[in-house]
Amino acid sequence: MTYWAELVELYEYRVADTLAGRVPRGGRRALTDLWEVLLAAPLDPALQRRLLESERQYRAHLRRGREESGPPAPLSPASQPTPPGWTAPVLGDTPEARAWEELRQLAWFAVLRARLLHLGQTLQAEPERLTLRVLYAVVENADRDARGVAQELAVPAADDPLTSLRDPDVVRDLMLALADGLFRPEGRTRLRAALATLHEVPFPRHADEDVLTARLQAADREPLAPEAREALREALRAAAPPARDPRERPAIRGAAERLQQTLEALLADAPAPVSGLMPARSILYAAHPEAALPAPDDGAAELVIHLGGGQAARWRGLDLRWHPVGPNWQVQVGGQVALLRPDRPPAERVLTLPMAPFPLRLALSGAYLLLHPEGPPADQLGQLATHARAAARLLDPGGQHANLRLARAAAQMLQGGRVDAATLGPASAEKYRQASPETLLAFARKGVGALVTRLTRLTPQEAEAALHASAGALGLPPQRARALHDVLHAAAFTSERVPGPQPLTHLTLPGDGTFASVTLGDEPVTLAVAGHTLTLRAEHPGVSVLLPGQPPIPMPDLLVLPVPGAHVLLIRQGTWLAAAEVRETGDEDGAAR
Repeated sequence: MTYWAELVELYEYRVADTLAGRVPRGGRRALTDLWEVLLAAPLDPALQRRLLESERQYRAHLRRGREESGPPAPLSPASQPTPPGWTAPVLGDTPEARAWEELRQLAWFAVLRARLLHLGQTLQAEPERLTLRVLYAVVENADRDARGVAQELAVPAADDPLTSLRDPDVVRDLMLALADGLFRPEGRTRLRAALATLHEVPFPRHADEDVLTARLQAADREPLAPEAREALREALRAAAPPARDPRERPAIRGAAERLQQTLEALLADAPAPVSGLMPARSILYAAHPEAALPAPDDGAAELVIHLGGGQAARWRGLDLRWHPVGPNWQVQVGGQVALLRPDRPPAERVLTLPMAPFPLRLALSGAYLLLHPEGPPADQLGQLATHARAAARLLDPGGQHANLRLARAAAQMLQGGRVDAATLGPASAEKYRQASPETLLAFARKGVGALVTRLTRLTPQEAEAALHASAGALGLPPQRARALHDVLHAAAFTSERVPGPQPLTHLTLPGDGTFASVTLGDEPVTLAVAGHTLTLRAEHPGVSVLLPGQPPIPMPDLLVLPVPGAHVLLIRQGTWLAAAEVRETGDEDGAAR
């Protein structure tokens, strides 16, 4: 419990920094990640109250900021310039605008369901499961209201066998029903009303109470002796349902108040209506020209596709194909196939494919598909970091591009058991020297991907032996094979820890090869590296890298830029960008530095 108390205190400190106008340590992303961890944590009631109070203050601060800035004025792309981070074509009430808005809601809905399932596990561990019993009554009464049933359900007793709240499957179904109710505004209204009513009257008067009262009054009118009349009254009371202990009311009201705070915190992230406004260049194959994304951005956190406008795409190394099947859509991602049905309820239009290295969430609205990797951004960047180091290793020109030649030899060895050394000698490096940086990086990334796939099928000893044999066939020292094996093994099996982003406009990279992170906003970010500077500029869509005297370079999710004596590694997920400086190893021994 000390561990959770310290994390709650850390969350309170970060919220306090935000309220004071300071950037919280790790940025808002770290604040949100910590909130998600604590929301699912087994906190005692006191810690839970502290957490929810801090979250309430933080959400109120965000709302005040939005109110003070005022709503964004609708921009007409034909007549007014638009900022680089957000261009909003006014589509009006069109299928494309409605689909865009629903996809925002479905993305939030998927996160909401996951959070509520974690919350259900936490509430089930409570003594007496009071909050869970309150929630059970709220969800049931909201459903009765939707069906026009007037009779309300009281909060069930702790030992009520009909609720089965000890059963994890029952709790799971309850939390999913709550998510369904929170998805639509009318459902939220019914749930709020049911919760308010229950807080006011924890025990609705049961119809049997009126029957018992009438029977007791009739017994009083019977011509019986006092002893016989009292015995009759006791028998009538014994046959009636037991009355609830009035001492339960304060505890139920307290649980209802905590539940209300939790639900409001969850709803604070619900997407607001956009009234036909949406980002320009945001949908691949969009029907509206100004909404059309020219090409998928591998560095973007998600991809939206108009399925009716094309048949295939490639994003983040995944080959995507789709075609209509009657009113439905069959989508193929890599080797997996999913059938998506536009006419199904929201929960059935969101599914997750178990892809590597991260699951991929799909959401469908009509003919529009949203793709979103489910791994945390920090983990995704950590994977990119190891791949960037491996790609930089292959791009090191030392030893007549010895590492690139060695990688090709290793691919031959792993595929056919032998190396064609005659075609991979120093003279073969000439084509690498003549290639453009973009072509060479694409070749290196493809090589890293192929070798990583093969290494995952081998033991480390088998992989290292294959690389040593390949180095020997090319006359390269074993140190070079060992160094290349190390970075490939890291890319295949580990994820590097990347620091959280800071909202900076100038960043000097450390010379020790470690990553530093920034959040890309409207202002360009200047990186100082190895005595040179480069500029990163967020655009919509994507990010551009500006080098003095050169045209802008579009930045995908991973970029390796050569500078004298070093490489600059750039990796990106959305607006979170990390950079590192890696020195070239030279020809001496091929050791990593």
